[in-house]
Amino acid sequence: MRVLLVNPFQGRLVNRKGRIYNRTWQPLDLANCGAILENAGIDVSILDANAEQLGPERVARRAMGYHKVFITSTSLDRWQCPSLDISPFLDTVSKLKKVVPEVYIAGSHGTVRPVEMLQATGACAVIRGEPEYTILDLCNNHTFSETSGITYRSGNKIIENPDQKLVDLNELPIPAFHLLPMNKYYYEMVGDNFCILEMTRGCTSDCSFCLLKPYGHGVRKKSVDKLIRELEHVINSFGTRNIYFIDLEFTVFRKQVIEFCKYIDKKNYQISWCCQTRFDLVDDELLSYMKKAGCRLIHFGVEAGSDRILKTINKGITMDEIRKGMKQVKTAGIDTACFFMIGFPESDRQDMRDIVKFAYELWPDYPLFHIVSPYPGTKLFEKTESNPGLRFSDNTLFPEAVINDITLEELKTLTKKAYINYYLRPSYVFSRLTKGHFKTLRRQFKLFWSFVRN
Repeated sequence: MRVLLVNPFQGRLVNRKGRIYNRTWQPLDLANCGAILENAGIDVSILDANAEQLGPERVARRAMGYHKVFITSTSLDRWQCPSLDISPFLDTVSKLKKVVPEVYIAGSHGTVRPVEMLQATGACAVIRGEPEYTILDLCNNHTFSETSGITYRSGNKIIENPDQKLVDLNELPIPAFHLLPMNKYYYEMVGDNFCILEMTRGCTSDCSFCLLKPYGHGVRKKSVDKLIRELEHVINSFGTRNIYFIDLEFTVFRKQVIEFCKYIDKKNYQISWCCQTRFDLVDDELLSYMKKAGCRLIHFGVEAGSDRILKTINKGITMDEIRKGMKQVKTAGIDTACFFMIGFPESDRQDMRDIVKFAYELWPDYPLFHIVSPYPGTKLFEKTESNPGLRFSDNTLFPEAVINDITLEELKTLTKKAYINYYLRPSYVFSRLTKGHFKTLRRQFKLFWSFVRN
C-alpha cells in the first residue's frame, strides 16, 4: 500500500479573505505522520504543494498510483488561525478523488465543521483534531467503526466517532523532514535554512477568539532531551540555522525553557530562533537565557488597545502588563512581532483607533494588524450567533468578520491604513534598513505589500 500526505497550495502569499498569511513552512503534522507511518513499515510520501507551488491538477498527477491520500486544510502552525478561503483545498480534493481510490481530509476546518466538510468534499472520512494516531489507524486498515476521531458516511447516515486520544508528544518519532523539500522553507522575519519545531502543544489561555479545538484540552510538553534530539537532527541533517518554535505559549514551562537554553548556549550552536508567548510569561532572567541561546524574535498577541476590550475577550492580561513585558524584551535585545486585532464586536471606532495608537506606543519591530475572524468552535462565534445585534460578514462556512455598526469595508480600510502608516514611517524604514540582509528585507517588503494590496 502506498500512502501520500498532501499539504495543498494556497495560491497566494496573503489571502484576500481575512488577509491570512500563507507562509512557506514545514507541515509539521504531516512530517509527524510520515515518521509514524515509516516506523510502521508503510510506504509513505509527503507532497508539500504549498512549498512547491503545485496547483490542484499537478497535485492530482503526482498522486496517481497511490492507494490512500490524506490532505490537510491547515498544517499544524495554522491550527489556531486557519485560512478562511478553502476553495484551493476543495479544488485539490476534487481533483484527487478522480485519480485516487481513497481520499481523507484533516485540519481545523474539518475539526470544527466535520459534517459540512464531509458533504463539501465527498471524502471517505474527515479526521478531527490531531491526525497522527488516526492516520496510522486508517493505514493499518482499521474499519471506520473502530477508528476514533473520524466523521464518515454509513449508508444514508453520517457517523461521528468518539474523539481520538490526545497525542503523547514524547512518543512521537523525529519528524520525517527527509520527505519534505527542506531547501524551500523560509520565514521573512528570519531568513532561509529554516525549520519549525514544537516543544508544547495546546494553550493555558482561553481567549474568546482563538481556535483551540484542534489541540484538545490542556497543554502537553516534550522533554528537553527529545526537543534537543530534534533540534540537533535538523541542524546536522539539513544545515538548519533558523528555527521557529511554534508553541502557542513557548515559555509557559519556565524551568524547562531555561534548561533548554542553557544546553543550547553550552553547545554554542550557531543558530537563531524565534517563538511565541505572552507578555506575562516572560521576565528579565528568562529573557537573558533566551537571548544567550540565540533567541532573535518573539511573537506576542497584544490584540486590543484598552483594558476593557482585553477583559471582554478574556485575554487575561492588562495593558500595563503588556507594557512591562515589552520593556523587558527590548532591554534583553530581542526583536518583537506583535499581533493587533481590529473589529471585536464590543469595539467602536475609538477602540479601533486606540489599538493602532497602542501599536505606536509599544513600537514593535513587526506589527501585524488583522481583522477579527469568528472561527466556528470559538466563544466569539457562539456569541455572534446568539446576539441579535451582531451578524457575520458573509454566509460561508467560515465567515470573515463580525459586523455590528461598522462595515467590513471600513474594517479593511482601517487595517490597510494601519499597515501603511506604520511601515512607511521614515523612522521605521530606516530601522529596517540597518538590520538584516537584502534578501530578507526584500521578502519582508513583498509580504507587507501583499497585506496592503489585498
